[in-house]
Amino acid sequence: MALESSVLDTVDRRILGILRTDARISWRDLGDRVHLSPTSAADRVRRMEREGVIEGYGVRVDPAALGRTVRAVVDASLGAGDQIDDFEARLAQRDEVTFAAYVTGTADYSIIVECEGAEGLDAFVRWLRADAGVARTETKLLLRVVTG
Repeated sequence: MALESSVLDTVDRRILGILRTDARISWRDLGDRVHLSPTSAADRVRRMEREGVIEGYGVRVDPAALGRTVRAVVDASLGAGDQIDDFEARLAQRDEVTFAAYVTGTADYSIIVECEGAEGLDAFVRWLRADAGVARTETKLLLRVVTG
């Protein structure tokens, strides 16, 4: 379980900000940036990992390198009585899906996908409607990612 935010001090928060943009930074460079020794910086990171503040590390991959040239947000609404757990499990199996969230508003889910061209996006939306039992979709192409 993660610590309550009040337990994190200013230095911890600065460390987290740095790790969000460069998780491969050396302990020495991290320590220099937050004015700690490399050992103290490493100890703080390990403590935050142990306590669940840091949940893991990842790799960002250029979607175009995988042939995925179209990125979109697909808002999906399930039909009445549809099984949420079943839908979420099926969604998790799709390679195109990079992010999905159960949301408030007119749609039930917002799904970010990376597809191989317009044909790949069309196939994904068709799958949602036919095989995943989605009653309604609204799709927005991502023209440019500003942050994240």
